[in-house]
Amino acid sequence: MYVEQLKGPEKHEAQIQVYVIRWRPSQCSVDPIEEIILDNDDPKHAIEKLSELSGVPVEYISYTQGRLFPVQISCLDIENKLEWYITSDRLYSLGLYGDGDVIYYKDNRERMKELTDKERSEIQEAEEARSVNLMFHHVHVLSVN
Repeated sequence: MYVEQLKGPEKHEAQIQVYVIRWRPSQCSVDPIEEIILDNDDPKHAIEKLSELSGVPVEYISYTQGRLFPVQISCLDIENKLEWYITSDRLYSLGLYGDGDVIYYKDNRERMKELTDKERSEIQEAEEARSVNLMFHHVHVLSVN
């Protein structure tokens, strides 16, 4: 179970709440997860919201199909293991997400950072440490209850 403090008014039944994570290929990192409320499941509306949130023009936004929360994927895999869509894609007209889904997005003008072996290793170690801390926290919470 996840509990979240609302930052604004509650959404009404017809709206869709999605979580968005900006992928920054040039830094091989992600921004903190954010929440957006959509009036419908039209990808055009979602892309306009992502553009507004990020300042990236609509024509340069690439996005992924919605994934169930929580999403656990390594920064080393985001670029190549997720399927990226742009506004000219055939699937652009389909609803690619639902209430509570997670969408990754990026500025498709950004190029992937060339990582050294040391940088790759540091990313793996940091992600493993976060995973262990998260697991320990869940086990500790469960044992307290």
